[in-house]
Amino acid sequence: MILNIIIIGGGHSGIEACLSASKICNKVKLISSNLENLGMLSCNPSIGGVGKSHLIKELEILGGLISEASDYSRIHSKILNFKRGESIHSLRYQIDRILYKNYILKILFIKKNIIIEQNDIKNILRFKNKILLIDKFNCLHIAKNIILCAGTFINSKICIGKNMFKFGRYNEKTFFLSQSLKKIYLFINKLKTGTPPRIDINHINYKKLTIQYSDYSYFFGKNFNFNNNIKCFITSTNLNLHNFIKKKFNSTSLYIGIISSLGPRYCPSIEDKIYKFSMKNKHQIFLEPEGYYSKELYLNGLSTSLSINNQKKMIKKIKGLEKSLIIRFAYNIEYDYFDPRCLNLTLNIKFANNIFLCGQINGSTGYEEAAVQGFVAGVNAARKSINLLLWKPKKWNSYIGVLINDLIFVGISEPYRIFTSKSKFRLFLRMDNSLYRLTNLGFLIGTITKFKFKFYNNYIYNTYNNLLDFLKTNFKKNFNIYKNIIIMSKYYGYIKKYLFKF
Repeated sequence: MILNIIIIGGGHSGIEACLSASKICNKVKLISSNLENLGMLSCNPSIGGVGKSHLIKELEILGGLISEASDYSRIHSKILNFKRGESIHSLRYQIDRILYKNYILKILFIKKNIIIEQNDIKNILRFKNKILLIDKFNCLHIAKNIILCAGTFINSKICIGKNMFKFGRYNEKTFFLSQSLKKIYLFINKLKTGTPPRIDINHINYKKLTIQYSDYSYFFGKNFNFNNNIKCFITSTNLNLHNFIKKKFNSTSLYIGIISSLGPRYCPSIEDKIYKFSMKNKHQIFLEPEGYYSKELYLNGLSTSLSINNQKKMIKKIKGLEKSLIIRFAYNIEYDYFDPRCLNLTLNIKFANNIFLCGQINGSTGYEEAAVQGFVAGVNAARKSINLLLWKPKKWNSYIGVLINDLIFVGISEPYRIFTSKSKFRLFLRMDNSLYRLTNLGFLIGTITKFKFKFYNNYIYNTYNNLLDFLKTNFKKNFNIYKNIIIMSKYYGYIKKYLFKF
């Protein structure tokens, strides 16, 4: 059977690609090496942040899944930049890993036009206008288009101290597809990322920690839950810890040359922080729970590649964690990525237009950036398979467009992360007006239903109707509409002058 689309990889980009494509065409297959890990939050169980929450909100309006799953599984939320302007208000959730993964699996498994298969692809071949995939059993899969979103699993290695393992994630094997893609003349290079240790929630002195309470005001979509009541905690490093790590530089994979590639600038390892910011006496560490029924705490801000013994000693030197025990050890990972400048704005390769690339293999970092690329690739692969015009995101009407344009035209020298500062139209590209900007686009590309389209348009109609009759508006009944009108009037002059050029 010749399939319209085969998606290789079941991470955030693969799931969004699969679901968005299935709304437009049939014969969509998702191939993953381990079905139990579909929708897994492989690093920090959090969604959102500065710029990232704008991407999630835009995906929610366009019909993406990540916002629904986040609302369903959130256990803690914070509004960032609340004291500043509405254009940079951002939302950040702490997520229950199990609830999130179960929601993703439920949605994927009830879709009748999605074929799911547990398998490994070892070779990719182009034959005329079709793609031939050869799996580990030497069986052949044929597709009109493929979407490759293998994350950090392509020719990757994990480093803990001086030890090196060929894994794509801890205890999960890597793939060797680079040779197949070199034949298509893609430029391949390496990036690195890392993850901090997880500690036992029952061996912590909470009296020495600062409590971070949850905010209750906002949520991404309408899938609201009441599990928003778990506390997070804050502690910090100290000079004693800094001096200990300085003595152990020669036992880290970063400083002995096992890993030589660049990592994310905004999420450096603790060794990098101490080396590059030696004038600082302390760095904040956020203790974030992994879920309701988990005994693990994620130490955000303590990514490291120290050896296991040194990690155990390091943890004991942190305020409040003197008696803590490590459940999962930290590690660094180095992986292959492909230069995104070889892609069109539709995320297919310029000289092999039925191969789409999305996610971390394009050099981005973060769940949100991966999900957005997967959505765009899924929509365009589906539209291409049924001979429709492809969608090219524009940077003036969405942060999705900002991200895609930056990757394609600017390229990357380090893992790419979205920020509100990357757009000169950020006063127009706000979270609160995503509904007004993108509802019609979602319906035109075929990813939202008629019912959802009518619901959104009814809300938009009520807003503009109340705007025309502002003095007669019942503000108690229409608080959100009233709030949107105030924000729209606040930014009207800017939008008129800079966006519409009159």
